[in-house]
Amino acid sequence: MKQHKFPGRFGFRLPVLLAAGALLLTGCGSPDAAKGSGPSEAGESLTSVRVGLAVPTFNTSLINYVLQEDLDAEHGLDMVATMGGAGSTNQVAALRSGAFDIVGAGTATVVDANAEGADLVVVGGTGGLINNIVLNSKVADGLSVGPDAPTGERIKALRGLTIATSPPGSSSNATLRYLVKEYGLDPDKDLSIVPVNDPSAIVAGIRQGRFDGSFFGVGIADVNIADGSGELWVSLPRGDVESFNDLVGVVLITTRDYLAKNPEAVAAVHASLAEAQQRVDDDPEQVGKVLHEKVFTDLDKDVFDTAWKQAQGGFPQGANFTPEGWQVYKDLFQPTSEKDFSTIRYEDLVAPSARGES
Repeated sequence: MKQHKFPGRFGFRLPVLLAAGALLLTGCGSPDAAKGSGPSEAGESLTSVRVGLAVPTFNTSLINYVLQEDLDAEHGLDMVATMGGAGSTNQVAALRSGAFDIVGAGTATVVDANAEGADLVVVGGTGGLINNIVLNSKVADGLSVGPDAPTGERIKALRGLTIATSPPGSSSNATLRYLVKEYGLDPDKDLSIVPVNDPSAIVAGIRQGRFDGSFFGVGIADVNIADGSGELWVSLPRGDVESFNDLVGVVLITTRDYLAKNPEAVAAVHASLAEAQQRVDDDPEQVGKVLHEKVFTDLDKDVFDTAWKQAQGGFPQGANFTPEGWQVYKDLFQPTSEKDFSTIRYEDLVAPSARGES
């Protein structure tokens, strides 16, 4: 039976986070609950892969599901997962320092780093833009439009508000800025964008009125929706912004050097992600049950159900990052980026196994 070097498989216990006001790593039940029936039972050796992950959100559901159901073992891998700091920039820094073989990060951070010569490679697409805007309920009630208004009107109604999101350089921050620009707002003048790393601080900030709202991965401020202190304003995975529907916003990445030395391991990581995505398509209820019981273990069921209903349609088909997806990304973000995307070749950006080629 496969043994994990990381205690069990990690869980995300939100009430503990809120009480402590910090990001804590917690267990997820008995060790046996995390074990699967991979090749190790037949005596086959597994290839160890060090994986760095930030705090779980629904953007990272595929890799979390892989870990909890031991899909890595079924593909000949032993993914040794470690919870790192929040934010894509931290994850990229840890990867480049040699602390991990593979990490999760936002596409925007990866692309910007490669435009500066970082040589990062996409192993698989793990999420679209599975983010939402949640407003403080009293703030939402005081706006001139409601949550059922056309998307453009809801975005324009953010003028003058304070919105918490992840720090500059992250995908969430870049996407929020692009989104409001698309609807005629200046992100530096028409609203106040506050960088926040701690998900518990976002939830508490909306509840207490320190923030008018947030733009973060689904599953964070949904706590506010469930307790009545928040109103779901815009949901990207729900399809509120059509131009984002084909965009891969969250990826697993490695370095070009690691890919060159370990092509089979990289392909196996992608295969495990693809299997997880197929299971979401085939039986979203069962996948959601696993995620709720083993990853978001203390997340209130109403909160989880609200988040999962939004998130399950937001995962890239086959966990791929196709040429079409890359073109969509460039079309959306190049006009507002300070980086030159023309220096990035798709063949260098994406590992062969993740291109969706037959």
